[in-house]
Amino acid sequence: MPRLWLFDLLTPGVAGEMQPPPSPFNTGSELMKAQRKDARRQLEQFLSTLFLPDELIELRFIESWVSQGKKRSRVVRDAVWLRREEFISRHREFIELAERERANVYFGVCPRPTSGDAQDERILTVRCLWCDVDSVSVEDAYRRWKDAGIPPVSIVVSSGSGVHGYWLLNRDFRSRDERALIGTMLPHFYRSFGGDHVQNLSRVMRPPGTVNCKDAQNGRPARPCTLYACQPNVRHSLKAFSRWITLARREQRRPPLCPVSAGSATLVLPEAALALQAKVMDIVRNLDNPSPDRSRRDFAIVCDLLRLGLTREEIWPLVASGSKFESNGRPYFDITIANAERKILLDSPAAG
Repeated sequence: MPRLWLFDLLTPGVAGEMQPPPSPFNTGSELMKAQRKDARRQLEQFLSTLFLPDELIELRFIESWVSQGKKRSRVVRDAVWLRREEFISRHREFIELAERERANVYFGVCPRPTSGDAQDERILTVRCLWCDVDSVSVEDAYRRWKDAGIPPVSIVVSSGSGVHGYWLLNRDFRSRDERALIGTMLPHFYRSFGGDHVQNLSRVMRPPGTVNCKDAQNGRPARPCTLYACQPNVRHSLKAFSRWITLARREQRRPPLCPVSAGSATLVLPEAALALQAKVMDIVRNLDNPSPDRSRRDFAIVCDLLRLGLTREEIWPLVASGSKFESNGRPYFDITIANAERKILLDSPAAG
């Protein structure tokens, strides 16, 4: 396994409930400077491998913790869209924000065409495949990829709570059909080695050179997110992933989910089916966004999916791994969708 950068994992003290997390950097000033300089070099190499100089990178700043067995989160500051040199030049600012506000820094894996773009349908360039494997060591992740027959990985990041892998492609994929194929392929790819369930093209991940402050409110020490390996010359054609491409094409040939009107299915052409798929994913990804009232947010998402014509059994697997659907299971979903169906019925013109 190639190893290019790796922080020494230090053991800081435990944070108080409302205190900033302890820094993962040694408190000795000279050593701290050296570690932060190394962290910045990691970030610079990583971004230079994934992004061109003029491309925009979406950055989000979110605190996350567990309270009474449930996942909680808050947006620490508004998202920003920066070019890679701007991101690198503000590295210290973002590290200090993380340490002060318990903020996790996330970046959009695919370049964003314009500032404000954050949805799947706005992604125009895909140049890598990626994955997030939770609660494993780097060695375990390599073992999983090998056992699943995955091609050699290009970039490996130790996230502080798991491992991220990136497989660079030999060219940028820009056509709508190519992007749709990759988006459909990712769930099959992840399932082969136990990757995270979130696979949309607008996915955000932790960049190396930053700090993992997950659950800092409960005293979990901050941990560095580090660049373990970076091999820019390890690139693949999509043919290297033909096993998962075949599954994706088979799925694309299945009849698409169609809006239903007056009891009969409306014909959906391939282009419209892709647009519908994008709308569905844009709605579902809201499950990962912070909300002061998750029950109300979950209800609104189910209503939106019903309005697109999806059935109960089509909606359940889309939401099962997110928000309160994950923690409370099918009974919560059944109550939520029953209430949503009543609202849709009452809101329909026929309901008077």
